[in-house]
Amino acid sequence: MDPVNLAFLLMLVAFLLLTLTAAARDLRRRWSPVGPSHDGPQLKSSVPDLLLLLAVATAWYNVSSGWIAQLINYPLYADMSTYGPQAFLAFRRRYDSGLPIIMLPAALMCLAWGVLLWLPCRNVPKRLVWTIVVFCVAFVAATIIPASTQVQMVREGFSNALETRLLWSNGIRAIILTIIGVLALSAVRRRWMNSDSTGA
Repeated sequence: MDPVNLAFLLMLVAFLLLTLTAAARDLRRRWSPVGPSHDGPQLKSSVPDLLLLLAVATAWYNVSSGWIAQLINYPLYADMSTYGPQAFLAFRRRYDSGLPIIMLPAALMCLAWGVLLWLPCRNVPKRLVWTIVVFCVAFVAATIIPASTQVQMVREGFSNALETRLLWSNGIRAIILTIIGVLALSAVRRRWMNSDSTGA
């Protein structure tokens, strides 16, 4: 496995492990016999703030990537196929060679939100971070269909049925990414709009 794909998979595994352990931690705290506990002091360090900015930046990078694929790249498959299977496969090879630029920020986005479950940002409600993490998990799960469709296109060649499946499944991903982006902006707004009243 090449280093880029390995890094991508390791980041996704780390994100899922962080999410699962944070869920277990929060459930244990909620059902603890000593009553609900607070999350402890929120860090005054800039680390959570930098993570939040990284999460927001990668979220919006992915929003744009999702919609560019949906509105420009994937519709080009039909155009390229009219020039024959060799032209389509050449286009696909070039597309695949650029995937690391798309994949790594997506994994980094998920990982950043997962870490924010452990390093809370001042004024950003934990419920909001959890909501974004749930959408990140949905994004990862929704990626299976378009990824498998692309693999099938490389094996079998272009078909209208495969393109239709790719477009609707990626459309779901693009919508999920847009929701993550909007929620991410809400998190930033809450973090810094409430700073004035808390003296942060």
